[in-house]
Amino acid sequence: MHGATLIRHFGDLSIRHKLTVLFMAISGSTALAVSCPMAIYDVLTFRNGVAQNLAVLGDVLAGNSTAALTFRDADAARDVLRALRAEPNVTAACIYTSDGKPFAKYARDTKDSGFIPPSPLAEASHFKNGHLIQFRKIVLAGETVGTLYLESDLGRLNARLRGYAFTFVLTLLVTFSMAFGLASRFQKPISQPVLRLVETTKAVSGRGDYSLRAEVLNRDEFGRLAVEFNDMLQQIESRDLELQQHRENLEEQVALRTNELLATNTELKAAKDTAEAASRAKGEFLANMSHEIRTPINGIMGMTELTLDTELNSEQRGNLLLVKSSGESLLSVINDILDFSKVESGKLDLEMLEFNLYDCVGQTMKTLAVRAHQKGLELAYDADPDVPAQLRGDPGRLRQILVNLVGNAIKFTHHGEVLVTIKARSQDAAGVELHFKVKDTGIGIPPEKQGLLFKAFSQADSSTTRKYGGSGLGLAISARLVQLMGGTTWVESSGGQGSTFHFTARFAIVEIQALSTAPALPAELQGLSVLVVDDNETNRRILCEMTRGWGMRPDTAESGAMALAALESAQQKGDPVRVVLIDGHMPAMDGFELAEKIQSRRKQNLGLAETTVLMLTSGGRPGEAVRCKELGVLAYLLKPVLKADLQAAILSALNQRPGEISTPALVTRHTLRESARKLRILVAEDNPVNQAVIIRVLQKMGHTVGLTQTGKEALAMASAEKFDLVFMDVQMPEMDGLAATAAIRQHEQKSGTHLPIFAMTAHAMKGDRERCLESGMDGYITKPVRFSDIEQTLGNLTLAAKPTAKAAQKVEAKVASWNRTEALDRIGGDEELLRDLCQIFLEESPKLLEKLRQAVAAGDSDAVMRAAHSLKGESSYLGADGTSQAARQLEEMGRNQDLSLASDTLAVLEREIASLHHDLRDLAEVSHG
Repeated sequence: MHGATLIRHFGDLSIRHKLTVLFMAISGSTALAVSCPMAIYDVLTFRNGVAQNLAVLGDVLAGNSTAALTFRDADAARDVLRALRAEPNVTAACIYTSDGKPFAKYARDTKDSGFIPPSPLAEASHFKNGHLIQFRKIVLAGETVGTLYLESDLGRLNARLRGYAFTFVLTLLVTFSMAFGLASRFQKPISQPVLRLVETTKAVSGRGDYSLRAEVLNRDEFGRLAVEFNDMLQQIESRDLELQQHRENLEEQVALRTNELLATNTELKAAKDTAEAASRAKGEFLANMSHEIRTPINGIMGMTELTLDTELNSEQRGNLLLVKSSGESLLSVINDILDFSKVESGKLDLEMLEFNLYDCVGQTMKTLAVRAHQKGLELAYDADPDVPAQLRGDPGRLRQILVNLVGNAIKFTHHGEVLVTIKARSQDAAGVELHFKVKDTGIGIPPEKQGLLFKAFSQADSSTTRKYGGSGLGLAISARLVQLMGGTTWVESSGGQGSTFHFTARFAIVEIQALSTAPALPAELQGLSVLVVDDNETNRRILCEMTRGWGMRPDTAESGAMALAALESAQQKGDPVRVVLIDGHMPAMDGFELAEKIQSRRKQNLGLAETTVLMLTSGGRPGEAVRCKELGVLAYLLKPVLKADLQAAILSALNQRPGEISTPALVTRHTLRESARKLRILVAEDNPVNQAVIIRVLQKMGHTVGLTQTGKEALAMASAEKFDLVFMDVQMPEMDGLAATAAIRQHEQKSGTHLPIFAMTAHAMKGDRERCLESGMDGYITKPVRFSDIEQTLGNLTLAAKPTAKAAQKVEAKVASWNRTEALDRIGGDEELLRDLCQIFLEESPKLLEKLRQAVAAGDSDAVMRAAHSLKGESSYLGADGTSQAARQLEEMGRNQDLSLASDTLAVLEREIASLHHDLRDLAEVSHG
């Protein structure tokens, strides 16, 4: 540690002092190296001489003391020892007898007269405690007669050492003095050039003057260092002058460039303002054109769709289908252009809405089914059981992707099938990544052409553009939408082998609350055997998975002949098939021929009386529904059939088996739709064409419609009358739809109610949907409005109002709000007890309902749970599913301490109880009558 500090201090010294210290250190080290060995040698030699002299003295004394020891003359022995006074260095002596006892002793100083000699030792010499001690034997005639002890101090040796030390110090002083003088004289030629160079460096650094030069004193290395230093200063001086010149030129260039940039910025700002104005004008133009084009298209497509549902001859139907197809093509081009303009401007965004994946995909496939069936293609979709149903994302954009991909598959496929499959690729707390596949058996795409698919205005081959049409924008927009959904798009295909388009997308998973649990599996379907007859393996697999999920026992047959054999085999085993699902169009024996043979066997009483037949067709040709009635088929549905529709159709068909009802009604998609909840709907629309379309569509679906033409009228009617839903146009005179919606929502804050309002507008640009939702609307439908869009919107509204209502209702023994047959079954068929129960309910339910209202208003969860539980128990005895389910939801809300949706559910319960009271009073009047 000290050595490191010393070296650091030495390093901080100037070069002059370093040289001086170095000279002195070398001189001192040399003197020390010469003097120390000489002094050590002399000391050692002197010590040996002292020991030898004392040994000689001892031998003399030993010889002189033999007589005294022989004659035991102690005085003579002491006289011998007194001779030591001539040796001042001997401090003590002693003569021992042969047995080791002191015989005579001597002490130089009188104060040591009490000297006690040590015990005799063998003959030896050694130094101890600053003294030289020696034992010598006293020998006479070869016989040891005694021992002599001598002790001498080292005074002479110490005096000699002191002399050496003085001489050494004096020598060092002289050496250091000479070294200092020589160093002071001879270090200047070494240190002076360095010091001068340092001074020159300080001057250059301090003044910034590179014209200074270092003085060259010698021609040694220091001289060369000064020369090189001067050359470096010369170069720096030259570069400094060049830099100064460049700096002056640069300032001129910067000033010139600044003026140019200011002028350019002014031009750019003007160009930016012009571009923004052009962009605004483009956006306004697109919005206005979208509105102006969509309004007449809405009338064309709406009226065409309504007319197609009427009785038409083949020529009329063909013409109208061509009109509808042309309108849809035109609408598709308009949508592609609008979406592509959003892609180019970076304004294509996604919404985050809660939706049911199965409903979204199913409804999308239904809208494409007609196109597929016109070409004789099988269209099907399938989702793995582990794919979650309730998701959060953008269902509209997902439908757009599927429409593009499935539409292209149908377009480029001439025979075979188009299959959509959905699988869960990964799932975590953040959401789920789904893998969609659209597989077709079409013309395929060569590998070298696949790179063009997802580029705008491109198709795999220019000839297909002429043959099949299309803007070439659909796949490019779909790829961008998939990218926004956090996924990727790719294709697997080869020429003539069909294509499979893949895309992935991420969605958030919606936590399903207790009040919106899925309906229980219908007990009527548990354990029923079902035979699926279809020549398409994909359709058979999908239908088997559906029916198996309802607790049914599916079996399959790929032809009519195999189906008849399976029916006969099941009958012989004593386990007859209860439900047969038949594909209408199969090779060899089609579905109608198979149904005819089943009817024939039923008439011949061959054991098929209990068999219920449902026809699933891809064609939907005129006259097929009539033929189904003639053949005893109880349901006639178009593929791809939705899971809920198929379940409802099977339940309805099972409750009107042939033989039990003289003329059973044919279950179709229309009867399923018409059996849904009937609503009172307010339509706010100022365009006469749009008024006619929406009113006809809603009336055709069995709903009651109120019409207003301005926002003020809509606000007045919504406040004065009770409606279940409002379809609100955005652009209307006096008060637009946004302002009317905001006013309705403000009024609802006082009343505590909520009226669902859906925008129905031809505006389809970015921000339109957001403005509608911000004003308080619940949804948004773009014109031209499709029948399926309205149907899906109303279906979702009905589902939200009664989330656990049964998919199918018994049509014979059920009144509107309660099931009398079910109620009688529960009480053993006692009619009198049933009347008493009805009377009790009429008296007690208003009291319980009032308690429930008060509990909801007070936010008392426990009271809500108790009152709802009582209402649920009473209504369940009557088979009043609507009332019971609403009460059960309120009970669950109270149990979970969550009354956020209690007001809406209470309103549903009030309507159900009011309807139940009406029906029960009608029953009472009939009984008394």
